[in-house]
Amino acid sequence: MEKQWKNLNVSLRQLAVTVEERYSRRNLTVKETALGDGYSIRVILTQLRVQGVMSIVIRGTPDDFTIETKATEHEDSTIKAGLMTTIFGGGSLVLATIKKREALEKLERDFWGTIEETIRSLTSSKA
Repeated sequence: MEKQWKNLNVSLRQLAVTVEERYSRRNLTVKETALGDGYSIRVILTQLRVQGVMSIVIRGTPDDFTIETKATEHEDSTIKAGLMTTIFGGGSLVLATIKKREALEKLERDFWGTIEETIRSLTSSKA
């Protein structure tokens, strides 16, 4: 999902720090990378058997920026293996993958549910 904001004068650095702190406080692994025109933040789910990642990319200028999120999972081979071995207990692989997908979707929904307030609190924070 991607959304754009204009004419708010928001510090992209402070926005990235705020997002990173939010997920760090929830004991999730967070990795931030500075980009030429913004920041990339990866929130890594590690409590599940198969790892999942939500990517948050903030790009632009304080007065015209976009935020894009993408939840990714390494599931294809796990689901295929689970389906092929269902009679031998592979169903647990499918179940773990479904639970991971649900956790990633919830993480992404929570992000979009709180980002507007975060941006409002940082309006006119500049640079």
